[in-house]
Amino acid sequence: MSAVTAPPERSERRGALRRRLLRSRELLVSYALALALLAAFAVATPGGWEPQRILTILGQNAQLGIAAIGQTVVLLSGGLDLSIGPVMNLASVTSSAQMRGQDGNIVQGIAVALAAGGLVGLVNGLLVARAKIPPLLATLAVGTIVQGGYYVYTEGQPKGGVAPGLQSAADAKVFGSILPWWLVLWLAVWAVVAFLLYRTTWGRRFYAAGASPRASWLSGVAVSRYVVGAYVLSGICAAIAGVALTAYTGSPSVSGADSYTLQTVAAAVIGGVAFSGGIGRLAGAFAGVAVLVFLTTILETLNVDSAVQYVVQGAVLIGMMLVNRRLSGRGSGSAGR
Repeated sequence: MSAVTAPPERSERRGALRRRLLRSRELLVSYALALALLAAFAVATPGGWEPQRILTILGQNAQLGIAAIGQTVVLLSGGLDLSIGPVMNLASVTSSAQMRGQDGNIVQGIAVALAAGGLVGLVNGLLVARAKIPPLLATLAVGTIVQGGYYVYTEGQPKGGVAPGLQSAADAKVFGSILPWWLVLWLAVWAVVAFLLYRTTWGRRFYAAGASPRASWLSGVAVSRYVVGAYVLSGICAAIAGVALTAYTGSPSVSGADSYTLQTVAAAVIGGVAFSGGIGRLAGAFAGVAVLVFLTTILETLNVDSAVQYVVQGAVLIGMMLVNRRLSGRGSGSAGR
């Protein structure tokens, strides 16, 4: 007698459900770590459980969250963006030069910064997708050129100034003075990108192109367009983050965002995004940023030496990479959303 097998449709549904559960488990691990660090923060600092304080801390780090969204999208495409820090600095320099410390020039300054960020992203995307230069080398080279360019332009001293109205946004709160304005902006950017990824045909094809570029190309998907789009989006997110950082600090800087490139990579990886492309969820980036923010806040509250902080952060990153690799290994072949 022949063995009775399950219908193909049922097997496919079971496989899809299993992959979804595995992807959810990676995300749950990231949020569990974030909640554990939040609990440790509450214990280590007086009033740590106050919602307003937690929201304020997250709002103060919105620029990292926004930049991490762009990095996550690039990683999902199978790439890597090492120009995020320089683009943030470029946005700081260009927006301030246009605003010249006047509220009437805020829109103009932000528009120029976003255009500059999008242009850098376009160059990155074309080098990776069309010229076939490895993402690490392409974005590192472009970031270096951008960095050299604004140093030449400013001679190390940024021109213009931040408009007072933009500076006041750093402390502004909305919805009954509960949510920091920059936190709302972070969530808004996240919502827009999440809609593109999970509620549009573009997003479904984007995930497929990131998970299996050749198969997508053979099926008629213009993979290069999605890759270029990912880098343009990353450049725009980095520009928004650069403007936010400038508003928060109150002055333009040619080096204030230098550390953000690797922080965005760390946030995405901690959130369960794979370097292989097509695996991971945008919600993971939020968890990854929360982990970095609460961990750094705890270490600073305890007056831990900065060198030791780097060691701890690196250890957490390696640990999360090992955990995510173990979990994704059990569900290999899945493409996550």
